[in-house]
Amino acid sequence: MKQKLKRIPKKVGTKIRSKVIATLLRMRHRAITCKNQILINNFFHDHFDLDYTRHEDVRTVVETMMTARRTHRNRMHAYFKKFPSKEAALLKPHPDTTEEQWKELCDLFTSEAFMKRSEQNKKNRSKLTVNHAAGSRSFQRTRACMKNQESGNINPAELYKKNYTNKDGIWTSEGAREIYERMDAFQRQCDLEGKTYTEIEVYSEILGKKSGYVRGLGRAVKPPPSSTLTTQSSDLQHQLAKARDEIEAMRAAREKDLQEFAKKQAEMEATLRDHREEQRVEQERIRLEQEERMKREQERMRIEHEERMQLEQERMRKEQERLRAEISKELEKKMSSVMEKKMSDMSKRLFSQFGGSKR
Repeated sequence: MKQKLKRIPKKVGTKIRSKVIATLLRMRHRAITCKNQILINNFFHDHFDLDYTRHEDVRTVVETMMTARRTHRNRMHAYFKKFPSKEAALLKPHPDTTEEQWKELCDLFTSEAFMKRSEQNKKNRSKLTVNHAAGSRSFQRTRACMKNQESGNINPAELYKKNYTNKDGIWTSEGAREIYERMDAFQRQCDLEGKTYTEIEVYSEILGKKSGYVRGLGRAVKPPPSSTLTTQSSDLQHQLAKARDEIEAMRAAREKDLQEFAKKQAEMEATLRDHREEQRVEQERIRLEQEERMKREQERMRIEHEERMQLEQERMRKEQERLRAEISKELEKKMSSVMEKKMSDMSKRLFSQFGGSKR
């Protein structure tokens, strides 16, 4: 849809420069609006999905045509002024026109009505205190580009700044900067007081009202009647009060939810503490059981060890007694043997002594 909207100015410009609508250059705005609506419908009905029963769609096409018409006519007029006379200009038509179209344009540029209006327009332009820097881009195109895609809102002061500063952010004039500061201050004051505002209200308040269009927003934006503004303001106040009530109800519901959440959180924390205490008691019970089990095991092992030691000591005592008995027997045998031998030797010696004496 956006691509189609971007193509509208191009299509309109092409039709304006074509031979079919060349005669529209001589018409006034009111004549085009009233008499050529059917002609406009035929030109654009096949190219764009526009509803020509809606005043907004018709006005969009008409305003776009008028812009293209003025741009094309001004370009032709600039080319015409390069020649010293009408006759010289007729000898070299503009490349984008036919000879017939160029002749009609030359007659238009040299007509008394056109020259009179041209002089008046020069005087009007000289009275301007500020000049925009938007170039060929319309204010509405800039407005559409800066609009927030989610909320559809736009900052009026920033829109004015975009149109009246160059690409380096330099103001076209000091007056433009002062107007921006007044707009920004007005918006801040409305925000502090809790008031809502629209682009039309801000521009009308700062730049003043103009019959038929809103200054600073282009001719496509029409100011609503004062009764409509009052109704809209009343509706906005009603919507604001309703929104405040809804916010208050949401805040109360949120407070209630927070209280319930805090209560549930306290209950959960108490349950968690009880669970932790149960875990601690269970762990303590398990620790005591383990310690008791270890003590019983150690006592059993100590008793078994003592019994084994007693058995081992008894075995060793018996073994010692057995060895002692064996050693005693062996010693007795040896002593008996030695005594017998000694007695035998002594008997022999005595026998030899006493027996020899008798002889």
